Amino acid sequence: MNRTVKTWLLLVVGILGISTSTLWIRLATDTSVMDEVQLAFLRLALAIPVLVILARMEKNQEKVPLQQCGWAVIIAGASLALHFGAWMASLAYLSVATSVVLVYLHPVIIYAIEVARGSAPFQWAKIGGVILTLAGTTVLAFFAEEESDPSVADQKLWGMLLSVIGSLAFVGYLLAGRKATQVMSTVTYASRAYSVAAIGLLMWLLVMGGRVLPQTPTGWGFAGLLALFPTLLGHTPLNAALKRLPPTVVSTTYLGEMAGAPLLVWLFIQEAPPSSFWIGGPMVIAGIMAVAWKSESEVAKDKDATG
Repeated sequence: MNRTVKTWLLLVVGILGISTSTLWIRLATDTSVMDEVQLAFLRLALAIPVLVILARMEKNQEKVPLQQCGWAVIIAGASLALHFGAWMASLAYLSVATSVVLVYLHPVIIYAIEVARGSAPFQWAKIGGVILTLAGTTVLAFFAEEESDPSVADQKLWGMLLSVIGSLAFVGYLLAGRKATQVMSTVTYASRAYSVAAIGLLMWLLVMGGRVLPQTPTGWGFAGLLALFPTLLGHTPLNAALKRLPPTVVSTTYLGEMAGAPLLVWLFIQEAPPSSFWIGGPMVIAGIMAVAWKSESEVAKDKDATG
């Protein structure tokens, strides 16, 4: 299969997979005695054995010692744990549409980091995208106070903060993952990074006195769905894409969830976005796409120049 076709297949499968995440989380927290951090741990814990088996079945794959890229794997795993824990917790306070838009600020954040490090040029089109994204985020925060009950507004602001923390953590996950996937296979990297993340989430649950295992068969079912679709069939193919594409482009691809996740939640459980989303949401999406589109154009030009 052509390399370009394989790359696109990885991206499409990955986006379809991660787009189901919020649907399973909503259904699990609404119908089962489970919280978001518990679900975050279980989705990883159930996926790890599958990845370990796949890693051992790989042929012609040189075994990578644990110490090689060890820090990159640890940083990626710790970042993933924080990402899942913070973002999934934000869904208790925000609509799916608002939470998903805010957690996908990472292409803008990555661009800002690249400019600060001197690895990306300062361009007015991208800066305009950054400003538009910040303006849209400000609008979302301002309209969070439109509720008559101040406690509801406070909860929304807390949810927004959790979602942004999740986005910042995802930046660390992508940048560290880019380094690690250059020297080890996708399933080897994923099994190690997911293990680090699962250990971190487990420690949090134990320290906070939270439940670790589901108390009902329904809970196990939703944990399994989260492990299969958004984790194994979502994040893992996108990790594989990091071997072929820069972090900025892969980070941009995740934006597909901004359309897929709210649509699935609306179709299955009739959760419509709040009125404030229709003002700030499009501004954030347009700003992120401005940064992302320019980044993809530059990658295409670089490939043409190098043949």
